[in-house]
Amino acid sequence: MYHHEADLVKYQVEVRQMGCGLDTRLGSFVGVAVILVGLLGGCTAPQRSAGGTQTGMCVASLGGGSNRRTAVVEAVARAAPAVVSVVAEERPRYNPFGFFGLDPDDDSVGNSGAVGVALGSGVIVDDQGHVVTNEHVVSGAARIKVRLNDGRELPATLVGADQSFDLAVLQVDAGRQRLPHISESPAELLIGETAIAIGNPFGLSHTVTTGVISAIHRTVRTRNRVYEDFIQTDAPINPGNSGGPLLNINGELVGINTAVHSGGPGIGFAIPTTRVRRVVRDLVQFSRVRPGWLGLEIAGRARRPAGVVIGEVEPGGPAMAAGLRVGDVIVSLGDVPTPTRTAFFDRAHLALAGEVVTVKTQRGEHALKVGELQPEQAAARLRQRLGAELTDAGGRAVLVTGVARDRGAQRAGIQPGDVLLQVGLKTVRTVSEFDAALAGYTLGSDVVMLVARAGTSHYATVSL
Repeated sequence: MYHHEADLVKYQVEVRQMGCGLDTRLGSFVGVAVILVGLLGGCTAPQRSAGGTQTGMCVASLGGGSNRRTAVVEAVARAAPAVVSVVAEERPRYNPFGFFGLDPDDDSVGNSGAVGVALGSGVIVDDQGHVVTNEHVVSGAARIKVRLNDGRELPATLVGADQSFDLAVLQVDAGRQRLPHISESPAELLIGETAIAIGNPFGLSHTVTTGVISAIHRTVRTRNRVYEDFIQTDAPINPGNSGGPLLNINGELVGINTAVHSGGPGIGFAIPTTRVRRVVRDLVQFSRVRPGWLGLEIAGRARRPAGVVIGEVEPGGPAMAAGLRVGDVIVSLGDVPTPTRTAFFDRAHLALAGEVVTVKTQRGEHALKVGELQPEQAAARLRQRLGAELTDAGGRAVLVTGVARDRGAQRAGIQPGDVLLQVGLKTVRTVSEFDAALAGYTLGSDVVMLVARAGTSHYATVSL
């Protein structure tokens, strides 16, 4: 309550400007009471009475008028039934972003390490019950369930997951019941348009936050990798939102919430549906993401300050079809600069089969349609990049019998006569075990191998 007459007059003027004519001769108690009614309700336009006196009416409106059902409310109502909380028996073992999701020592949901902790969010994307979430949400889970908006818990199986893209697909077992799903937005994103996030932050299911699309085509660099083409939003997303949907004002899916910036609030990132669609398609059809094939090799030591040099173009491959030549200097791949081999392969391994990637060289830009490699073809190319001839060493290890010039093995210092004991954390006793362990890597990866030589052993990092 306002005790000073000056304050009362000030607010009488403000209310009169809103269309409520208050007589300044009213007592302070009545004046303040009417002011509060005006603030809580609506004011009719000023009218002239028969005596010429200006009158108005302020009506309190504490109920549900149509003005409360905004476009955001409508969008959430349409989308919320298809948003799920992901529940598993184990916590995620690794979050590639480091600054998003529930860390192993996080007690924010009040039950650290326990079975049945809600790990993240997901969204049903079709009428077959496929749920999209982040790979780091379900990594290491023994059993998975999803909790729907209506409180039901349904079992789910992992269809496929890919750590590089941080996406996973679950299949929900709903029996004969049809589940609601969210449609993908067919329109291009607009900077500044409304963004709505729904998820399970800190175990608080179906929490809604809003903001705008702050930027698109963002490149996010983490400790181990570069992630390209992210959506940036200021819609607040918190631990547990991981894997949930980012929606537009129509309640359509525009992205999968994935990360937040460690530097401060208001900077979140989502994987756009254009990339989600291609990855999910591969995971549903093949239970894996098909490795892309560019059809070129980067020269091992030839380097220019502006980029990397093409050392080989495979006949009939995508690079040749795009007009690329041996000796071309690749400045960027997609929107990512490629000043080093590492930068090039970090981007190249994200290229999906069927995707068209812009390759910028010193001669201009080239549209390259990424080809597809079968698993056995990908394994053969990894062995080619390694450049080592191998044989079994009595079923106890793998013996190196030859090393190709300027390939991964030679650059790592591996020599003929060396014995390979481990690939990564896997012990290898035969060439077949070696190939199986190597198949877990992609072109451009760094592989740590345990090498024995002359009675001693050491670790060598091999760049493929």
